[in-house]
Amino acid sequence: MTFPFTARTGRFAATAAIAALAIGGLAACSSQPSSSATDGGKIDGKITVWSWTAPAKGLTAAVAGFEKAHPGAKVTVIDQGNPAIWTKITTGMTAGGAGLPDVMNIGIDYMGQYEEKFPGSLADLKTYGLGKLESDFAAGPWASGQGKNGEVYGIPYEVNATGFFYRKDLWDKAGVDVSTIKSYDDLLAAGKTIKAATGAPLFTMDKAATVADSAGLFQLLMNLQNSFYFNGNGEITMNNAAGVKALEWIKKANDAGIIDDVPGGWDNFVKTEKGDIPVAAFTGGGWMAGEIQADAPDMKGKWAVAAPIAFQPGGLTAAINGGTYLTVNNKSTNKATAAAFIEYALGSMEGQQSTYKGGGMFPGYKPFLASEEFNAGMDYYGGAKVNQIFTAQLVQKTPVINYTSDYAKALKVYDDAQTQVLLKGADPKAALDAAAQQLAVQTGRKIAGS
Repeated sequence: MTFPFTARTGRFAATAAIAALAIGGLAACSSQPSSSATDGGKIDGKITVWSWTAPAKGLTAAVAGFEKAHPGAKVTVIDQGNPAIWTKITTGMTAGGAGLPDVMNIGIDYMGQYEEKFPGSLADLKTYGLGKLESDFAAGPWASGQGKNGEVYGIPYEVNATGFFYRKDLWDKAGVDVSTIKSYDDLLAAGKTIKAATGAPLFTMDKAATVADSAGLFQLLMNLQNSFYFNGNGEITMNNAAGVKALEWIKKANDAGIIDDVPGGWDNFVKTEKGDIPVAAFTGGGWMAGEIQADAPDMKGKWAVAAPIAFQPGGLTAAINGGTYLTVNNKSTNKATAAAFIEYALGSMEGQQSTYKGGGMFPGYKPFLASEEFNAGMDYYGGAKVNQIFTAQLVQKTPVINYTSDYAKALKVYDDAQTQVLLKGADPKAALDAAAQQLAVQTGRKIAGS
């Protein structure tokens, strides 16, 4: 099973919140920014931060250190829940920023949408000196939080580089060494061998696309070819050469019987972690290394992690599998304090240590990523220094993922095309061309090269 390039805990919520962008008559949220000072650059007064579950715990853990450094400041972190937070942020932006907090935790797949649909809603953090942090974060995630003219609208919170998670016991039984797999053609052959020896499929997939994250494998294969649904100009690229090659590979694997059909959803995914639903591998963000330990403690020693496999020999072995940003509401009356809290929590060693320990989110701050404590071995994986697999990817120039405001529409037309290919044998190129045409009609966007 694979997950899409979306935020860690937002992976099943995208389409509902995005759809709300079109709703103009929603009432504003009742909570107002809690700043008590006029924004004059002074770090004091009250600010409110919105996040959810584990990320909220991480930010809460950073509050004490920040308030100690700035005695006049008071930070309140509110866990809005997920997916509720997306509806609340979208509602507030639709109402011109009314009811929104000072700091918002926003998923990578929403950044472009909010910038396009609600220009001026997010503060340019360069105004508050946070542009200096650029060299401390990986190029791809940093760029995905920027505006078209270089504005810094968000600082990376979670940076989920991709891992290839595999059942080492099954691979060993089949006599396949993951280190010998240099391309997805190699992986196709290995999947056939593993299926013959163990009965387990290489991947599972929701072939009927009952949930929006059914496009995860396609998105990864596109990203490994430095491509996505849209290019930097907002043109449609889902049916380019990279997209066709990606869907052709998925069809080959499906036709070979090494992709099993498993309905989407978190419960079924946990069953694959526990081995209740057999699978030889899945791809996912760095946070999954800890998630497997928590969900499937009895599988200790059976799961292992490797870097992403290049789509073609010598190709990229790095991809960003989602992430989130901390942003500042441009209507906040205390933007200076809001920006300072973000810099402390995500852009300082002291703050990032607290944030990581409190929430466990895979960080993007390179000085912390290089620290000894972050790179310790994990007993669950036989002492392997798993985090190094993810940090090594951030050294590469990871591709920028251009979500745009029409990501949800792109996801839907792709899911439909994939279902046609997997369940009805449709030709991948023809299916993608048709999907791209449909997306162009829906959005008014140009198909690249047309």
